Amino acid sequence: MTFKVGELVIMQNASYYTEWNGALGVVVNPLALRTSMDLVTMRYRTSASYRVKVLADDGVIVDARPHQLRPLHGPDESVNRTRGKKKAAPAPLT
Repeated sequence: MTFKVGELVIMQNASYYTEWNGALGVVVNPLALRTSMDLVTMRYRTSASYRVKVLADDGVIVDARPHQLRPLHGPDESVNRTRGKKKAAPAPLT
């Protein structure tokens, strides 16, 4: 999944700012190789990421890797779910 500049996203899978999981964000720069500080290991890392402005009171612009974002679906959009258990069909009554 790719995101466009200006697209609203939901933050997820945070490795440091876990309080922002589920927060709304807006993509401000497209996917590109970026060098940023990994705040867990305190080492610089180069990886493909988006720049995202977290729309929270204490939100800042962060580098977010693709697995840390999910699209925000509008109320009229259908969402195809591929995860989860499939329910067994009820047994026929005879």
